Amino acid sequence: MKNLYLVLCLFTFVISAKSQDYKLVWEDNFDNTVLNESQLWNVEVNADGGGNQELQYYRRENISIEKAVTGENCLVLSAKKQSYGGRLVTSGRLNTRQNVAVKYGKIEARIKLPHTGNGLWPAFWMLGDDYSSVGWPRCGEIDILEMGNIDGVSQGKQTTFMNGACHWGEYWTFIAQNSTAAYSVQDDFHLFTLIWDESYIKMYLDLDKYPNASAYYTMSIAGSDVDGDVYHYFHKPFSLVFNLAVGGIYTGITGNDNIDQITALSTDGTPAKMYVDYVRIYQKGLAGEEFYGPTSNDVQAPTSFTVTSGNVTSNSVELLLNATDNSGYVFYTINCNGNQLVTKATSGIQTSYIITGLQPNNNYNISIVAKDGSENVASNSPLVINKTTIAGWDGHSTIDFETVGQDWTWGIFGNLDNASSLYSVVSNPNPNGINTSSNCTKYIINPDAASYAGVYSENIGTLPISTANSKVKIMVYKDRISSFDLKFENATSSFDTFVSNSLINQWEELTFDISSHIGKNYTKLVLIPDNSIDRINQHICYWDNISFTSITGVTDVQYHSVKVYPTFVSDILQVKADQKITQIIVRNMLGQIVKSTEINDSEKAISLSDISAGNYLVTVILSNGQISVQKIIKQ
Repeated sequence: MKNLYLVLCLFTFVISAKSQDYKLVWEDNFDNTVLNESQLWNVEVNADGGGNQELQYYRRENISIEKAVTGENCLVLSAKKQSYGGRLVTSGRLNTRQNVAVKYGKIEARIKLPHTGNGLWPAFWMLGDDYSSVGWPRCGEIDILEMGNIDGVSQGKQTTFMNGACHWGEYWTFIAQNSTAAYSVQDDFHLFTLIWDESYIKMYLDLDKYPNASAYYTMSIAGSDVDGDVYHYFHKPFSLVFNLAVGGIYTGITGNDNIDQITALSTDGTPAKMYVDYVRIYQKGLAGEEFYGPTSNDVQAPTSFTVTSGNVTSNSVELLLNATDNSGYVFYTINCNGNQLVTKATSGIQTSYIITGLQPNNNYNISIVAKDGSENVASNSPLVINKTTIAGWDGHSTIDFETVGQDWTWGIFGNLDNASSLYSVVSNPNPNGINTSSNCTKYIINPDAASYAGVYSENIGTLPISTANSKVKIMVYKDRISSFDLKFENATSSFDTFVSNSLINQWEELTFDISSHIGKNYTKLVLIPDNSIDRINQHICYWDNISFTSITGVTDVQYHSVKVYPTFVSDILQVKADQKITQIIVRNMLGQIVKSTEINDSEKAISLSDISAGNYLVTVILSNGQISVQKIIKQ
């Protein structure tokens, strides 16, 4: 063990009301071009399968320091289909055993995960630092983040289904707790946090954005210090582990013979990457805390601290922050409307931070403090600016991209590099059809983009769902048939509504029923116009005239009047309606008809035993000419 430090009161680094007493004792920001293996990290090279029948060979070549598309230097673990050492895939794993270890505190990492389904298993976790002497499970294990579980994939929740777990004992005992996040955690960087004290182990998602979030994992570690009791295994130093496993029991895919089931990896060897922006350890200086590893004694405060405002919208204020520090980095603590936020920036480089979730036409006093990682505070802190948000969208006007929506800010996710040029307001490609508007939006979806590639905006302000706006209509113009996913989110929850287009390269109006969410408020509008796993070619989607109207008197066919089940079908598909059906058409995700049946009844059983496994769209045409399109998965 290197360099014992009993941490008493080294650094102060305020993150939120929930952790305001924590002090930063160690971090790795991966800012050097070479991984620090002399003091911090041990790179693992083996084909052991992690004890879980994983398929990868862990290689040094699959670990690197790279810049993310957003500019941060990151630790990168790369998994790819590559024959090596009797395995058909390679990946990366590393740990801090005997270099950096901690007992109690707040341990967090900011991570951008790859798309996990099917077959990838990224993890951020800890092992008892006595692993080499006592072995597993006697050393204890704390899994702060795991994704890619077969249960989440089978439920279609691979982007939100995650879990934490603890393992221990003389013969192996464990408690795992699954959680479904309210939003995708595979679209961007997210913060995963362990808070560990003498009584509990708790895990949190995005405490930097949602400081009042509930723990997604909680376990008591009270008890007696005897073999077999949980207390015995979680009151000692633990070291850190990052890895990107491929296959294994957790994913439901084992054995080289099943390599083709690993669809999360490209067949041409293009790697899937897990990015780690930073990992940090904080403690309070309490009795019982221990930290082993290198620290610093920086006493120089940041200088040249300035704050100006940038773009102001109906629900956001942009701050332009700058300061200089000898450590190379500055941390800005932002207090606004009772909330505390923290962002990190490079010394001497102006950085933009956008405060979102504000109310239209409201005045905000915003206070900012500049610190370094050692809690040295800039002498002119805090700086205060006062801004009033502009009047916002009224929640009733059509978002027509002529007068409403054209200047909205849209974030892009799931679309490889997520370049801003992928989304634009353009001239109507076919103004002679049912949509005669001059302008509309255009969204380009890259080959190999995620199935959930889309855009989001918080310019809707706070939108309460009521009977007056519980029907949403959207004009769409797409180059193939697939589901259009309309999604609303707030800080704690979200919901999706899927409707497929039935025309190709023609405008049509899709109707979404969101009446089951009346009484709830949402702050983010998300559009996923081509929700599909088929990502071989580039696709272009247009949409326009998003309107919110009353559900009263709706005559459109809703999913409650046409039932297509089961969603996961192996042989017989059942179709029922509350009136006579004239035709049932099954199309693949390219829009090609694979089965068509004409009937004159309100229900029908259809055999799908002769079509291959995959995703399909079932179009049900009723006797009155109305159409319902629903998605199924053939197993």
